[in-house]
Amino acid sequence: MPERRAVRSWQDAEHNAAAWMRYWGYRDARAEPGGADGGIDVWSARALGQVKYQAAAVGRPDLQRLFGARGRMLDRHLFFFTGSSYAAPAVAYALENDIALFVYGLDGSMEARNAPARRAVEAARRAGATSEPEPVRSPPPTTPAPAARPHAMAADPPKKRHPGTSRLLLGLFLAAVAVFLPGSESFSPQPDRLLATAALLVIPCCLLVGGAATRSSRRFWPTGLSLFLLDLPVAWAVNAQLWQGDASDLLLPTVPAVLCVATAALLTRWDARQLSRD
Repeated sequence: MPERRAVRSWQDAEHNAAAWMRYWGYRDARAEPGGADGGIDVWSARALGQVKYQAAAVGRPDLQRLFGARGRMLDRHLFFFTGSSYAAPAVAYALENDIALFVYGLDGSMEARNAPARRAVEAARRAGATSEPEPVRSPPPTTPAPAARPHAMAADPPKKRHPGTSRLLLGLFLAAVAVFLPGSESFSPQPDRLLATAALLVIPCCLLVGGAATRSSRRFWPTGLSLFLLDLPVAWAVNAQLWQGDASDLLLPTVPAVLCVATAALLTRWDARQLSRD
């Protein structure tokens, strides 16, 4: 266990975080307090850290800034340190994006607060990381400490799924339905098969384009379910077999179509409210 050193300022907090990262195996970790870090306070060849010295709970936007500051350095692990606590949306976002959350004490102690943080500590323990952290300095250094040669990684970084995978899978499924459904025996396309297929391909194409272009890891299921519910009325609208008979027969496809559209609208509104709260 590293020696605990008092944290009396935000500079102490950043140097303390860097010392713990060195103890966990990131031997070149160094704090750069006071610099234009763009959301990064501790740098390493294999990891990036953000440190908060505040009483308020850390929210999701703080973690989003750290995730965005990593840019294309996808091989670097992400660490977040605070002396307070984490809001529930922040904990969920960290779990989705593999960000290790820690809470430090004023005595310099450190506590893992989620699964990625516990994995990082356990990986360091298995690798036998025993180096003592450097003394914590109160005043910020005039020049950053020279980076040492990075050691071998304590654990292989997890392979991350492309954030647009769910969109692509749903788009491919709906595209297959759009191609084969108009040719089935239970389907009479109107006005013709070409236009019916084109109408059914609108939503799948939007999903495929969005899935290929997106970089957001935000939950997709509300949007995906809404688009699926909107695609059903489109399929019913271009099937002439459902629109035959008198007024009572027309209620059979009309009522479910209206319910699907209304449910999709309510789900989209709910998801927008949840996003604004986060």
